[in-house]
Amino acid sequence: MGNSLNYSLSGTVAIASFLVLGCSGTESGKFSSRGAGYAGGGFYGSLQNYYRAGHHGSQPVKVTPNRSYQNVSVTAPAPVPGKLPLSLLGEVRVHKDYLPRSARGRRGQSSMRPRYITIHSTQNWSRGADPWRHSLALKGSKLGSLAWHYTVDENVAVQHLPTNITGRHADLNGPGNKYSIGIEMCEHRGNSRTRTVDRTAKLAAYLMYKYDIPLSKVVPHYHWPRRGMSPAHKNCPHFLLDNGRPGRKWRGFQAKVKRYHDLITTQGPAYASR
Repeated sequence: MGNSLNYSLSGTVAIASFLVLGCSGTESGKFSSRGAGYAGGGFYGSLQNYYRAGHHGSQPVKVTPNRSYQNVSVTAPAPVPGKLPLSLLGEVRVHKDYLPRSARGRRGQSSMRPRYITIHSTQNWSRGADPWRHSLALKGSKLGSLAWHYTVDENVAVQHLPTNITGRHADLNGPGNKYSIGIEMCEHRGNSRTRTVDRTAKLAAYLMYKYDIPLSKVVPHYHWPRRGMSPAHKNCPHFLLDNGRPGRKWRGFQAKVKRYHDLITTQGPAYASR
């Protein structure tokens, strides 16, 4: 969280796995499950966008989904996401370690319906400055009134605040604090930046899904101007910005978030690009 986090900090929630059980056909186009075509008194289904429903003479009849044939209504099966949302969240490995109400970072907070996700980097290069050490600092009020929702490194994401209450991590009393979930990425020595960014992208994608947040509102800390400070826009997360501004690197991160979001949703690629 910038230079305010440059303290020398010394020194898993089990998520259920889900199995998606699909139908396996014995012949191309014939399944004994959902989706139906009429075939002389029998019904056959397919998970694809047409159904083989018997023969008229020697020619098969292709049945288009959501149409009626021989007074039999045919409906295409609902699309299935490539991965269940909770399965993706399980890969993030979120551990809750909330700030106590006595901590300075919990004072004066209000309820929140998240509209944004704000991405930060800690700029704390101290050895051992992982999510757990940051959690200890926040719980002990070592960072003043600062508070954010998650800290992520190559191994884990530690959650410091519920996502339905405000933090103090972006822009004093502006919309960045009032309406956004704050995610800090660790930078301590020995931590893999690549794996940290990937874990952060998965977490952001899941939070997009949970709160119906579009990709355009997954923003860097830079996005929020800080009144009375120079420069007003902070170079954060510095390793995802180009010369202190969102550019090619930030677009690459957005693309990674979008790929994970598309994986757990069925609305199609255009949905996350709102």
